[in-house]
Order: sequence, then C-alpha cells, then structure tokens
Amino acid sequence: MIKKILTTVFLVIILLHLQVIHAEEYKYIEIFDPKQDKVVKTVQTNKEINAMVVGWINGIDRVYAKIDPIKNDGYAIRFPLDPTIQVQNKWLNTTVREVYLIIPENDPPFFMVFETEDRLICFPFDSQISTLSNVLDFKLK
Repeated sequence: MIKKILTTVFLVIILLHLQVIHAEEYKYIEIFDPKQDKVVKTVQTNKEINAMVVGWINGIDRVYAKIDPIKNDGYAIRFPLDPTIQVQNKWLNTTVREVYLIIPENDPPFFMVFETEDRLICFPFDSQISTLSNVLDFKLK
C-alpha cells in the first residue's frame, strides 16, 4: 500500500513539474520541378544561404518586366528566411518571410517576393546560377 502511494505521489510530482523543451525548428529550401509537378529536393537552410538571399533583396535595382511570371519548365525554388527581414526601398515596403526564385529553361531567371497576400513583385536575378547550384548541391541549368 505504501509503495502504491509513494509511486503515485512520485508520478504526480513528475507530471506537475514537466519542463517544456523547444526543439529548434529547421527551415528547408524546396526545389520544385514543374514538369514533374513535385518537389525534387529539399535543403536545410543555413546562414550562408540566408545571407545570399538577403543580398539579392538588398541589391534590388529594378523590377522584372515580363508579364507572365508562371513558368512550366525549369525550376522554382522557395527560400524561407530565418529571421525574417524588413525591407523598405523604392519597390518594397514589407517584411519578407520567403523568396521564390524562378529559373526558366529559355528565359532569364528572376525572383518573386509577396509584399502582401495579394501583391506579388518580381525582380531580375543578377547573381550566378552556378554559385547557387554549388551551395544547394543541385544542378540547376
């Protein structure tokens, strides 16, 4: 009887004093192939990639002039930003949580940022695809 009472008291104490442990949530970059209609690779984001994407945003000097940003070939890559960044310049005034890079087979690459839920803005991608391919360990072109 005493064993049962001690066991019950011990379990109650343990249950009442549980510590919540927060695991670090990792964000993943997704490489989507529209021809296959699926994500073909995921890559865990890191400080190097995050800094590269922030550099693209900070280097914006013009908007993408093409009318149709939706492509059915090449690759689309989603880059989540951690931490998010606040951007205020001539073209953007928003908090950027993620960036989409579109790499069509026959057109120049560009990236997209959602300023609000309804407003998408496209910008030319002026960096090297080969550098990005190496960082992501994935052949993009």
